Amino acid sequence: MKAAALAAAAVLLPAIALAQNVSAFAPGGPTVTLAATAASARVQVQPSNNNKSIRVYNAGTVAVFMTCGDSAVTASAAAGMPIAPGTVEIIGCAQPYVAGIAASGTASVYLTPGNGM
Repeated sequence: MKAAALAAAAVLLPAIALAQNVSAFAPGGPTVTLAATAASARVQVQPSNNNKSIRVYNAGTVAVFMTCGDSAVTASAAAGMPIAPGTVEIIGCAQPYVAGIAASGTASVYLTPGNGM
């Protein structure tokens, strides 16, 4: 019974991986820098909604709360997605602008548009 279950799992695992359609992150434009402070700041990451993801690197020592949107987007700690200090995240964001606000102090956040995870 165990051998049959293992054989079935060996057949299904590649199919499950393909069904998830996970691909490596591929940059789709230049990296831009967002200077996050205690006030919301925004930066244009891409000229249009061409790319579906953004690679976010928080080079600071404080969390930064991020929000995607248009040229009027603002960030807040209540509504933004926190990016921990010193970490890299890939977020789904097909919008041209990203806004960020630091939890305290300041942080440099590097944003690269692209596709994939």
